[in-house]
Amino acid sequence: MKNQSFFPKASDMRPHNTVVVRTLGLEYPEGRFYRRGREWQRQQVLRHDRFLLSVLEGYNTASSVSYTHQEDYIKINFWLGGKHTTVLDGFGQHDHDRPEVFMTAGPWEMIKVDLCNRDTQMAAVAVCLKRDFFPLHLGLELDQLPEPLRGMLIPEERSSYAFHRFALSSDLLGATRSILAAPFAVRREPVYIQAKAVELMCLLVNHLQSDTRRNGQGGSSLIRRESRLHQARDLLTRQYAEDLTLERISREVGLNKTALTSGFRQLFGMSVFDWLQKVRMERAYEMLQDESDTIGRIAESVGYPRSCNFSTAFHAYFGCTPQAARKNRL
Repeated sequence: MKNQSFFPKASDMRPHNTVVVRTLGLEYPEGRFYRRGREWQRQQVLRHDRFLLSVLEGYNTASSVSYTHQEDYIKINFWLGGKHTTVLDGFGQHDHDRPEVFMTAGPWEMIKVDLCNRDTQMAAVAVCLKRDFFPLHLGLELDQLPEPLRGMLIPEERSSYAFHRFALSSDLLGATRSILAAPFAVRREPVYIQAKAVELMCLLVNHLQSDTRRNGQGGSSLIRRESRLHQARDLLTRQYAEDLTLERISREVGLNKTALTSGFRQLFGMSVFDWLQKVRMERAYEMLQDESDTIGRIAESVGYPRSCNFSTAFHAYFGCTPQAARKNRL
């Protein structure tokens, strides 16, 4: 957790500027889709008596700030993409730049602020649930839940605050993607949203229980492996312009190829080369803002000796050519 550097002004958080979870989605009960130039967003909030399921996809050309009053809901966010900062007013802030789960809870008066970076594509599914969700829908009493869920749902004091984050498992990643892929009309079915919320929570409970067992049996080896996987990610982020092979990365971080590829996907929610592609494309987009750099020079500087291969990869990632991105941005 970072020290909080973003301090929302009280005047900015008037009732009409702050979304209250219990009323979330009432403004657009059928869901919402809009497009303005390169910017677009699909959002749908699916309502149930004891929980809400929120589905969001979009591309922001400008940075944005939103305010949410969570009340007595626990929010579990399955974040797939987009640079994003969560600010829990008075409790600190957390940056997100990779697929992960993050869970928030706090006192009734706490305002949750979300800052989304400019020029970023977002994809996320969130479940906002009441404390009796698990007994009613999973048949689990709160004291049967694994940590940190148990601590979030049975707070010692009403004003307690909690934030927890961890990488998406492959099962959670697949379940989240299946919801994002479903048509609006299918998602609106009450049976569908209940089934998907229960599926996500079952997978989450199972993941947390498995982590507890692994940490109890081999915590030190798990920490060493995760440290080496973080070294691999840092290597890709620093040396993205080089010809990086699995053999070279494995050798430099001290993992075999199988441990590297399977561990990287499990920890970061994407493959080694998906991460490399992400870094290259984001760096290329930044460089396109400088008109003095040619497309060919940018391509070479991010690891593409041939500009035609770079243009193909850029179009597949952003949905437009490098030339169009430069023209629309400047």
